[in-house]
Amino acid sequence: PVERVSWEDVMKFCEKLTQTEKSAGRLPKGHVYTLPTEAQWEYACRAGTTTATSFGESLSSRQANFDGNYPYGVAAKGPYLGRTAKVGSYPANAWGFHDLHGNVWEWCRDWYGSYPSGSVSDPVGPSDGTKRVSRGGSWYDYGSILRSAYRDWNAPDDRNHYVGFRLSLQTETA
Repeated sequence: PVERVSWEDVMKFCEKLTQTEKSAGRLPKGHVYTLPTEAQWEYACRAGTTTATSFGESLSSRQANFDGNYPYGVAAKGPYLGRTAKVGSYPANAWGFHDLHGNVWEWCRDWYGSYPSGSVSDPVGPSDGTKRVSRGGSWYDYGSILRSAYRDWNAPDDRNHYVGFRLSLQTETA
């Protein structure tokens, strides 16, 4: 996975990639590369499940890259690599996405803030803030941190060895 990139780096990369692909005629009209919102990230991570992880109520380090000495739920202890693994080294969720649990935290487009009250559909985070949302946990975390709903934050200019990103192709108004 790509790591040690700030949120700001990633957004600049998305802008450049969008322009390059538009110029080459490879990008559908009205689409851009960007980061997923926090809600979009969680939706993709869950892959239609309602359990703590896309794999159920337990998580082993044979299913995701994290500190296997601390599995989630009733999963047995497993290996601990102590580093990132090649993307796709672990099983995909039901929708074919790899590594949403573990390996590296993934930047989301949203500012970090409190969740909205009441029922919402496809919410977007606050319009401003000081920290950006990251999701998924990483290779050095315990299994409980890799739950689908777990969220964290980093300053937008942070470049850490455990934070990366996942691109999202969206309509320009998204």
